[in-house]
Amino acid sequence: MIVYINNKDFSFEGEPSIAQAIKQVEGIPDTGIAIALNNDVIPASQWSLTKLSDGDRITIIKAFYGG
Repeated sequence: MIVYINNKDFSFEGEPSIAQAIKQVEGIPDTGIAIALNNDVIPASQWSLTKLSDGDRITIIKAFYGG
């Protein structure tokens, strides 16, 4: 299955959850980020429960401090 994360395509076996997918992609922290799946924000409490489908698009936004 192909899933797009921040507009880059990644291949996954089976139907991983959001949490499983981001753990497999190097360089993505699992804290301090917000995730949208197909333009819908997914609460962190739902990442391990939300399964991905072929062609899904994940947008990851990293929180940063400053002003």
